[in-house]
Amino acid sequence: MRKMLLLVTSLLLASNACAAGTLTITTAGFAAMPATAPPGWPTNLTWPTTGGINGTKTYTISDVDMEQMMAWIATNYNAQLVGNNPPPVQIASLAVMLAWLQGFINATINAVQQFHTAAPVPPPPIVIN
Repeated sequence: MRKMLLLVTSLLLASNACAAGTLTITTAGFAAMPATAPPGWPTNLTWPTTGGINGTKTYTISDVDMEQMMAWIATNYNAQLVGNNPPPVQIASLAVMLAWLQGFINATINAVQQFHTAAPVPPPPIVIN
């Protein structure tokens, strides 16, 4: 009976392994956080003065969700993936995922630059009497 339970458990785990995959994000090499918050840090959050941001987080994504994500990514980043090549263009699945991550990084960098840029102040109107 015990062997049968182990076999059933193994089959269940194996069948679930085929139905989902993992996406792992790792940060490494960043210095420890400074003692004080940088400019623009929200006042309703306490600055994390200890620890670092280096670490790994793994997400489990079902195969169906990954297929839907891949379709969205290929559509959203189509111009970058196709480039100047005549269609249909063959591209590796990993290249699609990397286009998404690169797009996320680029959008975040752009948003941060805009966040830390002071809005221009128009000069006062010129009055001629």
